Amino acid sequence: MSLLGRVYRPGIRKNRVFSVMGAMIPMGFAIGAIGGGALSAHLEWIFGVTAIICLTGAVVAYWCVPELPVDSANLGQFDYLGALAGITGCGLVIFGLTQGVPTHWTSYTYSLVLIGVLSLALFGFIESKVKRPLIDNRLWKTPGFLPLMIAYFLGYGGYCGAWQFYAVRFLLTIQNKSPITTACCLLPIGISGTVACWLVSRTLHIVPGHFVVAASMIAFALGPTFFLPQTSGTMYWCLTFPGLILSTFGPDMSFAAISVFITSSVPRTYQGAAGSLLITAQNLSTATMAAIGDTIAVQVTKTGTSELDLGALKAVWWFSLALCLSGALICIAFVRIPKSEEREHIS
Repeated sequence: MSLLGRVYRPGIRKNRVFSVMGAMIPMGFAIGAIGGGALSAHLEWIFGVTAIICLTGAVVAYWCVPELPVDSANLGQFDYLGALAGITGCGLVIFGLTQGVPTHWTSYTYSLVLIGVLSLALFGFIESKVKRPLIDNRLWKTPGFLPLMIAYFLGYGGYCGAWQFYAVRFLLTIQNKSPITTACCLLPIGISGTVACWLVSRTLHIVPGHFVVAASMIAFALGPTFFLPQTSGTMYWCLTFPGLILSTFGPDMSFAAISVFITSSVPRTYQGAAGSLLITAQNLSTATMAAIGDTIAVQVTKTGTSELDLGALKAVWWFSLALCLSGALICIAFVRIPKSEEREHIS
C-alpha cells in the first residue's frame, strides 16, 4: 500500500491499482480455503505450505518490487517510543480478547485488555507531542475521517468477526459438511470480491466515496441476513450462496474506497503508516467482535459442551447484523468523501 500510494498520485489510475490490490484478498482467501480444506487431515502441512508460499513471495518481491528513494531525515526522526506503545497496545488487546472465552474471562485476561487500552492511550498522547508522528496528524483532522473509521470498525468487525467465522462453523458443525466441501462452498467469494473491486475502480471518480462505503456497509449486513433464516437442512443454493456472494462486496468495496481516501489525504512519506491504520482497524475489530460474539454464543448455547448450537450462532448473527447496520447509519449521517480527482500528492 505504501509503494503504490507513493507511485500513483490521486486519480483514476490510483483507483484502479488499489482495486487490483484489494482483489487479491478474496482471491487469496478462496485459494487458502481450498488448500486448508484439502490438507485438513494433515494440519501441520497447512502451516508448512503457507510458510513455503510466503517465502516464495518474499523472494519474488526482492526481485520485482521497485526501489524507492529513502528519506534519511525521516528515519532519524522515527517515533520508536510511539511504535512500541502502539504495537504493545494492539498485541495485548487482541491477545486478551481472544483468550477471554477459552479461559472463562479470568482476571489476567481483563488485565491484559486494560493494559493494552492504556498503551493505546499512551500511543495517542505520544503522537500528539512528537515532531514527526507515525501517522500524519492532518489525517485525524480530515472531515469525516473519525466517523469513517468508527463505521468501518463496526462494519468489518460485524462481517469478519461476528458473521464469517460463525458462518464457516455453521457449515462444518450444523450442516456437517466436510472441510473440503466447505472450502468449495466458499469459492464464490473469490469471484464476487474481484467483481466488487472492479466496480470500485469504475465508480470512485463518478460518485462520492461515501456512497460506496455506505453500500459496502449494507453489503456487510447481507451476510447475517441470509444466514439467520437457515436450518441444518437448508440448501446451499437457496441462502448460503447468495449470502456469500452479496456480503463479499462489503469488505472489498470498503477496503478499496477507504484505502484510496486515506492514502490520498497524507503526504507520500506517510503513505505506509496511513495504510497500516486501516489494517490495524481490521485486526482490532475482528478480534473484538469475535470475542464478544464468542461470549454471546457461550451464554446462549444449550449443548452444555464447547460445541455451539444453531440458536447460539443465530444470536451472534443478530449481533453482527446490528453492528453492520450501525456502521451504515454512521456512514450515511456523518461521512462525506468527495469524488476521486486527478491531482498531485499532498506535500
